Formats: sequence, C-alpha cells, structure tokens
Amino acid sequence: MSITSRHGSRSLRLLAAAGACAFTLTACGSSAEPSAELADDFLCAMEAKSPEHEQLLRIMRADTYTPQVDHRAPRFVEGMQINLRGEPEYRVTPSIRACVFFRNNGREAGQTTLTYAWEPLVDGQKPASPAGARSYRLGGATGWSHDSATGLVVRCDMPGALEAPSKNVLLRADASFIVPPAPGHDHGTQDRQMDFVYRMARRATEALGCANKPLEKEPVVEPVAGGGAS
Repeated sequence: MSITSRHGSRSLRLLAAAGACAFTLTACGSSAEPSAELADDFLCAMEAKSPEHEQLLRIMRADTYTPQVDHRAPRFVEGMQINLRGEPEYRVTPSIRACVFFRNNGREAGQTTLTYAWEPLVDGQKPASPAGARSYRLGGATGWSHDSATGLVVRCDMPGALEAPSKNVLLRADASFIVPPAPGHDHGTQDRQMDFVYRMARRATEALGCANKPLEKEPVVEPVAGGGAS
C-alpha cells in the first residue's frame, strides 16, 4: 500500500476572483493572476497508480514512500514570484525545495528531493547538460539525467507584471535521488527519472500559471543522439 495525500494529485478548486488575491504577492491585477486555489500538497501529492507514482516507486526500488511537503503550493508560488523580481537574468536564483519523498523499505534508506529555480538565458541559449549526463529533448523542454540527479529547463511565460522578466529566464526543475545501488549501468532508470521530473515539473508550471503551458503534453522521453553518457 502506498502513502498518498488525501487531496489527490490534481486537486484544484475554483476560487472567486476576490479571494484569489490572498495567494499572490500583490493586489489583484498587478502581477500574477492565478485563477484557482491550489491544495497545499498540489506539488507533491500523487494518486496511487498514477504514472508519476509508479515511476517513483520503480526509481526508488520501493513498495511505499512517505511524502514531505516542504513548500505548500501558495508559498511556493509566492517564493518563485519574489525570486523572479530579483534580476534572475544575471544568475541562477536560490532553489526552492518543494517535496521530499522518503523510501520506506527495510533498512536501506533513500529519498528523492524536488527543487525549482529560475535560470538565466545566456545569449538566448539554454544551458548545456552536465558532463556525462544523458541529454533529452521533451517538446519545448530540455532535460538531462544521470544516476543520482535529473534536471529540466523550460520557458515559462508568467502573467501580468512578471511577463517581461520571465522572458529572460527558464524555469529549472531538479531532482536528486538517493537510492540503494543497482547493479550495472541502467539507462532505463535515467529515462524513468526524466519522465518523473517532467510530470512533477508540470505541476509547477500549472501552479505558477505559465501562460504558454509548456509541459501540457504527455512526455515523450527520447535521449538526444550523441548527447551524453552511453
């Protein structure tokens, strides 16, 4: 039996326009324009049998896990808005840790951690994958993966007053994986990690209200030919 949140993975409840202001940094109409109230665990909760839930179990080689919500969805949005105002086109912003998933099986501890930040576009180019990592193109997103970490960058056109600064940066999602060692070199695990990060990052784009809906489509995880470890 897996441990999931009582809210489910896609729990969005419509909120009256007047109440929506409580979940933004600024008054209505001045910056972000969320149209829905987010459940506190929106970024982390997964329904049993959902693709991301099944991928996480396989990645962690576990039967169950315990989720920890480090940033409730409204606070996450607030923090990312603050960081976007801090001239992120010149540097990667501080990461915001959204979720940690703890492996429950036996004596072998393990955990998966998800963080988000803004990364500047350098001369209009997306950042290169780390040395030795397996590279991916996922529609408009770019990703990379190796045994213990996976990352993804994608354009997120923010609404309102944050639209202009969001044009100079990319939304960055990073996951670290501490799991019991597996024998051999497993590209399948790297591909599963990439699929998992894409699906979880989609929640971040929905929470932030990215107008371009960059991760709306289902992921097609295909490594770039010649792009990374083999």
